[in-house]
Amino acid sequence: MARHERVLDRVDLQGGKRNNAYVYRDPQKGGKWHLHFLNRETNQKHRFVLKRPNGSYPDPSPAGEDEALGLAQERYIELRTRTDRGEVVNVLTIGKMVEQFLEREGKRVKTRPHEGITAARFRLIRNQCRHFLNYCSDGRGGSNKQVHLVRRGFLDGYQHWREETTNAVDKKGQKLPRPTTLNGESSTIKRMWREVALAQGFITRDQLPEIPYAKTGKDQSFRRSSLSAEEWTQLERSARLYWIQGKSRYDEDGKPLGYHLITRGTNKGQESDKPITRSTLFGVNKGKGTKQSQRAAHQQIHREMLYLAMRISMESGIRIGSLRQMRWCHITENKTLSKEERKIWCVVEVPAENTKTGRWYELSAPITAHLERLKEITHPKNQNDLLFLIQSTGKPLSSRIWRDGLLEMLVEAGLATWAADDSNNQRKAEIKSGKILTWYSFRHTWITFALERGVPIATVCNNCDTSI
Repeated sequence: MARHERVLDRVDLQGGKRNNAYVYRDPQKGGKWHLHFLNRETNQKHRFVLKRPNGSYPDPSPAGEDEALGLAQERYIELRTRTDRGEVVNVLTIGKMVEQFLEREGKRVKTRPHEGITAARFRLIRNQCRHFLNYCSDGRGGSNKQVHLVRRGFLDGYQHWREETTNAVDKKGQKLPRPTTLNGESSTIKRMWREVALAQGFITRDQLPEIPYAKTGKDQSFRRSSLSAEEWTQLERSARLYWIQGKSRYDEDGKPLGYHLITRGTNKGQESDKPITRSTLFGVNKGKGTKQSQRAAHQQIHREMLYLAMRISMESGIRIGSLRQMRWCHITENKTLSKEERKIWCVVEVPAENTKTGRWYELSAPITAHLERLKEITHPKNQNDLLFLIQSTGKPLSSRIWRDGLLEMLVEAGLATWAADDSNNQRKAEIKSGKILTWYSFRHTWITFALERGVPIATVCNNCDTSI
């Protein structure tokens, strides 16, 4: 809508010619009456919604003109008095700017991907704003400081202040927060100043604070890593033979239990190649005839589900977020293949709402056997069911189940050890190689292995929905 189309029923204010003062109705604001005022000292235009003392509005129609003129005249006298004294017409504090920004961001939260931001993203933005407010309150005027009084170099010390108040280092001795974390905060702060303070006319573009960005070194070792062929073989084998069976080759402190002794023959008394194991699921592996608890049975199914998820991710390259949202209706036969090949390969559809990029795509992967086994142990009720559901409630597996399951598999494989501060409430493990291994690492590993096999990079990119 053009600017002139937003001005309805304009009436110039008596005595307001010097400041181009007039009242009008704005159709984009429900027809509410506004006062337009030009500050000749700063050459800034201001628009104010006219309200009664009790906060209500005049009739948003031509019938409310007389009342609007009366309210506008009172406001105009107040504004003229302030400008004649050299005062700012309209002010915004840092605290109010943060409040308005968070209110706007909160309205963008959507449950459907790519239509806004997630609740987790909003929590991150809220924490970033909290750090910014704490910085302002540390001897810099606090949240009541007016934005037009903030100097351009106001944020020059932000990185140093964050490092000093965090007072921590990562495993490699580098200061926290990392440069990428600081740059994310700087980006949010910059957007807040532009979308609130600048957009609403409280400051000019020349008054915007300079936003410093931390230098990011070439070392990106904190990024999620891929597995080597040896690590993958070790992880898959230990998960299949022990973890999904509810067994472990380590005691509760993470020490190896050793191997059974040979009881016969010339090597009697020596260690065999059969490891000693213990049960890690209550009510499982208690011997023949033992009644298994329903809870333990479900936990064991969950373990096999996670193992199959790992295999599917490793053999398809699909993102873990897309895999967690996959439904049975997204899987179809590849009818271009022979019947024998269809027992191995299938087609997976990834809807746009389940992708990181917001684009629909499909891939072909040799995961039919894993899906058949998954269907056999979970007994889905209909095609719209998610692949990975909690067996007792029918709800999606929680993030904690996914995270803890991967850590347990890594520890059982000997690729990680439990951290000193590990607890059942929050499992923590240290990767022996120093890598950052997450569920996303299986996608990275699939890409690495595919390229090493000589698969054209264009084919790899097309199969995993990414650009070259």
